[in-house]
Amino acid sequence: MDFNLKTYKHFKIKYYLRKKNFIFFFHGTSLNNESWIKIEQTLFSHQLKYFRILNKLTINILKNSIFKNLTTLIHGPIFILSSNNTKLTFKKLANISPFISLLGIRLNYQVYSKEQVNKLKKLTYLENFYILHNSMKAFIKKPYHTLKSRKTLPISK
Repeated sequence: MDFNLKTYKHFKIKYYLRKKNFIFFFHGTSLNNESWIKIEQTLFSHQLKYFRILNKLTINILKNSIFKNLTTLIHGPIFILSSNNTKLTFKKLANISPFISLLGIRLNYQVYSKEQVNKLKKLTYLENFYILHNSMKAFIKKPYHTLKSRKTLPISK
C-alpha cells in the first residue's frame, strides 16, 4: 500500500471519527501565516488539539460513513478539535476566532448542530444531567392548578 500524505490524512480522520467520543467540527477559511499563528495560539491556550482537513477529502470520507448528512455543511477547510478540558464552555468556543465558526459537536456517536446545543451551559454529561434532575424536581413540586390552563371551555348541555 502506498503511504503518502493523502492516505495519512485519510487514516487520521477515520481515527478521530472512530476513537474520539467528543469532538468539535469547525468551519474555517484559508488564511495567511500571521492569522493562522494567532489562531493556533488561541487553540493552544484553550487546551484544544486540532486537525485541519481540506474540503474534498472530508466529503469523500463522510459520504462513506454514518455521518453522510454532514456533507451539505462543508464548503471549505474543516477543523476537527478535541479537548480534555472540562471547564470549556460554548461561549469560549464561539469567541475563539472570527475566522473559524462552529459547525457541530460529536458527542457519544451523535452529531449535534450548533443550534441544538446552544442552550447547554456546560459540556459535561453529569452536570447537564444534574441540571435536568433539579429542574424536574422543581417542576414536580409545583401544584397542579398553576400548570392548568386558565381558559376553561364552556360545557353545553
